[in-house]
Amino acid sequence: MQAALTSRWLSPFVGVAAILLSTAVVVAQDYKEAPILADQVAAGTLPPVADRLPETPMVVEPFESVGQYGGTWRLVMSSPSDIGTLARTIGYENFVRSVTWQPDVEQADIVPDVIMNVAESVDVNEDGSEYTFHLRKGHKWSDGEPYTADDVMFWYTDVYSNTELFPAKPTWSVRNDKPLVVEKIDETTVKFIFGGPNGLLLQYMATPSNDAEQNQPFAYPRHYLEQFHPTYNEAAAGAEWVQNFHAKADMWRNPELPRLHAWIITQGIGQGSGAQVIAERNPYYFKVDSAGNQLPYMDGVTVDIITDPQVTLLKAANGDFDMLDSYVGFVATPENRGTFFDNQESGGYEFYEVLPNRANLMIISLNMTHKDPVLREVFGNKTFRQALSTAINRDEVIELVWLGQGLPYQTVERPESPLFDEEMATQFTQFDIAKANEMLDGIGLTEKDGNGIRLLSDGRPLQFTMDISVIRQPWIDSAELIKGYWKQIGVDLLINTSDTTALNQRIESNEHDSAVWSASGGPDSLFDPKYYFPSSWAAFYATTWGQWFTKDTNPEEPPEAAKKQMALYQEVFATTDVPKRLALMKDLLAISAEEFYTIGVMQPTSDYGIVNKRMANFPGVLLASSEYAHPGAANPEQFYYAAP
Repeated sequence: MQAALTSRWLSPFVGVAAILLSTAVVVAQDYKEAPILADQVAAGTLPPVADRLPETPMVVEPFESVGQYGGTWRLVMSSPSDIGTLARTIGYENFVRSVTWQPDVEQADIVPDVIMNVAESVDVNEDGSEYTFHLRKGHKWSDGEPYTADDVMFWYTDVYSNTELFPAKPTWSVRNDKPLVVEKIDETTVKFIFGGPNGLLLQYMATPSNDAEQNQPFAYPRHYLEQFHPTYNEAAAGAEWVQNFHAKADMWRNPELPRLHAWIITQGIGQGSGAQVIAERNPYYFKVDSAGNQLPYMDGVTVDIITDPQVTLLKAANGDFDMLDSYVGFVATPENRGTFFDNQESGGYEFYEVLPNRANLMIISLNMTHKDPVLREVFGNKTFRQALSTAINRDEVIELVWLGQGLPYQTVERPESPLFDEEMATQFTQFDIAKANEMLDGIGLTEKDGNGIRLLSDGRPLQFTMDISVIRQPWIDSAELIKGYWKQIGVDLLINTSDTTALNQRIESNEHDSAVWSASGGPDSLFDPKYYFPSSWAAFYATTWGQWFTKDTNPEEPPEAAKKQMALYQEVFATTDVPKRLALMKDLLAISAEEFYTIGVMQPTSDYGIVNKRMANFPGVLLASSEYAHPGAANPEQFYYAAP
C-alpha cells in the first residue's frame, strides 16, 4: 500500500497537460432509461430520452457491471448545517471532477486525476492564465431548459461581479489582485481570463462545492434566478433582495431551483418535518453508462438529519443506512468499530477500507487574534503554545480515546506525502510536565492563585474556553484528558460544546478563546491550506488575519511571517512549474513549523466504513478527505442494488 499512497500524494504536483484526460465516448443507437421515466414518456408527460440527453452525454464506465434501475439510496447527515455530506454524495457535479482513486489489489497503484464533467472539454494556454471551456451541446437543466454559456455569463456578470451578492471574491478567481474576466465565445463556449497564471484552477474546480455561495460557475440557472435579481426584475429590488436571492440559489433548501445533478431535491433542509432531505432522479441527467442506459440507476435518495451521534450509531448498526464512514455520518470512528463488527450480520452490511488522508484528527487552535489584549498576548506567545503541547500525554489520549489508532503528531503532512517533515511532526510531542512548567515560568507566568492556577499579567487566573463541535465525541473525551494535564501546569481549561453552526459563528466573529477541529492533508493542503497559514477566517488560530488575506470582513494585517506565507501561496497557486510548486510548498510549511500555529494531537493510521451488502458498483477501497469528493468521485450515479 505504501507505493499506492506515494502515487496518490504526488498527483497535485502534476502539470496542466497531465490532468486533461479525455472522457470515454459511446455511440448509442438507442438510449435506454429507468422504467419510471419510460412510463412518463409513454404518457406524453416527458420527452424521449434521446431528446433529454446532450448530443454527447458523458459516459460512466460501471465499476463492476451495468446496473439495475430502482431503489433509494439511504444516507444520514449530522445536522442541518452538515452541507458537506450532501456536497460529497449527491451534490458532486462540477465543471471538472476527480477520477475515482481505486487501488489495484495486486499493483497497489492509485492514479488520481481530473477529467471533464459538466464541461465537455477545456483548452488551456501555455502559462495557465486562460481556460476556454466547451459545454455540451443540448445539455439541459433538470426542468428541461437549455444549459448554455448564458448561464455561465449570468453567474459571472450578475452574481460573481455583483458586490452586493459577493463583496469578496473567492481566492481561486483572483490573480495578481485582478479578478476573473469571463467572455462568451458562442452558445457553448466561455473563456476564463485571469490576471496571471492559475496553475491549480482545474484541480480546485474538482473539489466538492458545499453550496451555491461558494461561487461556482455552474450553479446558477439564469432562466430561474433572474426573476429574483433587480437587474432583470424591478419587483425583486428592495432591502432584502440579496438575502432572498441567496435563498433562491440555495440548492439544498430550495427544491424549485433547477439542477444538473443526478438527483434533484424534492424536500430540502428545513422542509417537511425537518428530519430528512429527499431527492428523486433527474430525468435530464447528462450521463449514461457504457451500454447507453441513462443514469442514475437508483430512483431516489433520502438523507436523514440526526443530530445525536448515538442515535445515528444505533440506526447504522441496524442497517438503516446504505453507507457510512467518518466523512459521511461521522460515527464510523475507531471507538465504534466493535459495535459495527458485532452487528454486521443482522445489519446486512460489510466493511470497506477508507484510505486515511487526515493530517491530524484533532488540532487545538488558540486564538492569536483574540479581542482581549491580555489573552491575545499569551496565546500569541509561541513558547506558551509549545508548553501546552508538551503537557499533553498523546500516547494516553490515543490509547484511551482513539483505541490506539493514531500517531502522536503535530499538524503535518502525512508520511506518504513528499511534503512530510518528521521534525515538524514530532516537535513538542514528548510528554513532560516538568519541562512544560519550566517553559511557562520562563515566559513570566510565575504567579499563581490559591488553586495553583497561573495568573495573567492583569491578575486574572489563566483560564480559557475550548469550543468543540458535538459531531465527534472523541474530541470531547480527549479534551477532558487534556484539561487534567494542563491543570498540572497551572492552566485552567473550560470545555464548551455546541453544534457546528454555532461554533463557526463564534469563530467567524472572532469571539472564541480556542477551538478544536481536524486537519485534512495531502493534496488538500494546496486548496485548503488554512491549517498551515491563515488563509481564511476558518484558520481558527488567527481569524482576522485570514480575513485580511481573503479581503473579508473584520480584517487585521498579520505579522511578517504570515504575510510571507501568503505571498508564497499565491505563487503556489499560480505556477504550472511542478518542481517549483513543490519547492514553494516546502518553504511555506517550513514557516508553519517555525511559527507553531496549532497544537496537533494525533494523526490517524486507519479508517473504515460500512456499506449495504447489496450495494453494487461500490469500490472496496475509497479515499476520503475534506477536499476530495468522497464518495462522489466514485460516481454514486452508477451504484445500484443487486438482486437479493
